[in-house]
Amino acid sequence: MAKIPFSKLDIKVNTHDSVVCRENSKGEVVQYEVKNYLPIKEKMDLVSRIINQSTDDNGFYNPMRVKLYTTLEVVYAYTNLSFTEKMKEDLFKLYDIFVSTRIFNDVIAAMGEKEWAEIQESVWSTIKNIYEYKNSAMGILDAVSSDYNNMNLDATNIQAALGDSENLGLLRDIMTKLG
Repeated sequence: MAKIPFSKLDIKVNTHDSVVCRENSKGEVVQYEVKNYLPIKEKMDLVSRIINQSTDDNGFYNPMRVKLYTTLEVVYAYTNLSFTEKMKEDLFKLYDIFVSTRIFNDVIAAMGEKEWAEIQESVWSTIKNIYEYKNSAMGILDAVSSDYNNMNLDATNIQAALGDSENLGLLRDIMTKLG
C-alpha cells in the first residue's frame, strides 16, 4: 500500500462555532458563540483549573465544588461571553445564573455531547488518579518525606532558638519550675 502525505488531505483543526440566541430581560435577542471543539492543550488547562480550584484545605475534592468550577470554566472556555472581575467575584451567583436560566444547558447542547463527556471524564478520572496516588505506597512515602522535611526545618529553628542565650535562660527557669 502506497503512503499518501497527510498534507494532501488539506484539513485543519475544527474551528466551527455554534451560535446560540437568547432573549434578554429587555426583549432583545442576543447571540453568542460556543466552540464545538476545544484544542487539547486548552482542554488540559481547563481540566487543571477545575481540579486545582476544587480542593478544600485538606486536599479533598468536594463534588459540589467540582460541579461549580466545571460549569464556570466550561462557560468561560467554550463561549465568547465576557465577564467583569466584579461578576467573577461572586462565583456562586454566577453559577446559579448559568444553571437556573439554562444557559449552561444551551452551552452543553451547542458544544456537543462528545466534548462535554470528554471534559467530565477527564476531570473525574484525574481526581480518581490523584486519590489512588495519595493512597499508594509511593504517595504515602512522598507525604511522609514532605512532613519530615517540614519537621526538619522546624527542628533547625528550634535549635537556633535554643542556642540564643536569652532563650536558654528562659528554658532553664521553665525546667526548674517543672521540677
